[in-house]
Amino acid sequence: MTGYKRIWVMAALVFGFGGAYAQGEFAPPVQQLQEYCKRETPTGYSPRLNVLTLTPKGNLHYLFPLYHGFKDEAKFRKIYSDKGFCDEMSQYFAFAGDYRTALEYLVRSYDSVDDATRKKIYKTAGNLPEIEHVDARKYIRPAAKGRRVVMINEAYSKPLHRAFTLSLLEDLHRMGFHYLALEMLNNFSNQRLSSVGMTSGYYVGEPVAGELLRKAIDIGFTLVSYEDTAAAVHTATQRDSVQAAHLNEILNKDSTAKILVQASYAHISKKMQADGYIPMALALWRLSGIEPLTIDQTDMTEEGNFGYGRVIYQAYTSRFKISDPSIALLNNNPVNVTDKDLYDLCVIHPPTQWLDGRPTWLSLGGTRQPTYIKPPSNAVFLVQAYYQQEIDNNDNTPWQLVPADQTYTPGGRDGLGKARYLLYLRKGKYKIFFRDINYHILSTLAIEVS
Repeated sequence: MTGYKRIWVMAALVFGFGGAYAQGEFAPPVQQLQEYCKRETPTGYSPRLNVLTLTPKGNLHYLFPLYHGFKDEAKFRKIYSDKGFCDEMSQYFAFAGDYRTALEYLVRSYDSVDDATRKKIYKTAGNLPEIEHVDARKYIRPAAKGRRVVMINEAYSKPLHRAFTLSLLEDLHRMGFHYLALEMLNNFSNQRLSSVGMTSGYYVGEPVAGELLRKAIDIGFTLVSYEDTAAAVHTATQRDSVQAAHLNEILNKDSTAKILVQASYAHISKKMQADGYIPMALALWRLSGIEPLTIDQTDMTEEGNFGYGRVIYQAYTSRFKISDPSIALLNNNPVNVTDKDLYDLCVIHPPTQWLDGRPTWLSLGGTRQPTYIKPPSNAVFLVQAYYQQEIDNNDNTPWQLVPADQTYTPGGRDGLGKARYLLYLRKGKYKIFFRDINYHILSTLAIEVS
């Protein structure tokens, strides 16, 4: 690895564990949806459905997978496994704008950590030396200097990671990174890369992902879709090799190209795994001779990647109060907090701060402001904000468009005791869609955020 010394501050703690799944209580609107699905038959529900999907009949429907996950939970746990089911539900709650429940389902997918192990982790964290924490965005900027490829990862159900990547765009674009390659982008012939919509990519349907693309397009990035279109029949190594080949085509065609790549989890690792799996980053390095700078976000984010990692995060952030996305330094060297010799840098995200049930990082670095929306009736369940211009360009309909933000979590009440909903929105004109629990549009409202 060029220019970085790896240090693992909690490496002595790696060992196996087992136990029951953790349980928590759902928020009231989630309980309402769960009870409704078990009591009624939601519009569009199909007992024959064997895959949870966001796009029934070719349109985005943010409650559709939740209907089926709740109504046919036993069936889908059998199809996906218990862990797989919780992972899927976590992703779809993140799509719906409910980060709290997305995290809750992640925790339900983890094995529990016994008290003795938990105490050992906290003791180890308490005995760590003084570690310096520096602003991650400011640290990444000089680290990326002289690089042609920077890679950063994400967890599917943590839009926070997309929000952080968005915060890097302007700095990196000024440094000459004019290509943004995203694993989430549609690489088939019906792709939509000049604007944001359903055919931009399946995961682009998540609202923060949509904001990431809009920002990149506004700045002037060229969007690159590099996914393997035959991934379903390829091995993991074959898939990553195809991804690497697609990225290498950009480097070959443009000798001055600098690429920011976002991928999921360990695709950005530069180390072959024990089972022979060659990640995309390593495959690209071998193919092009260009070593990428790799930045992990998944290990040290709230709730971690697995039960053990979750407790490491909790112990570490109890020992060190992190208020902003940070890089840990020990003797001026980047620290890998967990025992993973996979990445150059590790971003440590602070615990989420909440405002009326929504994460404050949805402000996207202050570029969006909290905006309270009053529903026209008690029948409203979901509140969605679409950009007015996108609605106008789509025959005045929201179908196949990605909301700027959405929520079904009431953000307290106004002075008259009526419920209101908190959305995070940039300055501009929006069309608000009020939907009932069956996803029917009850009414709309044009607003301008100034």
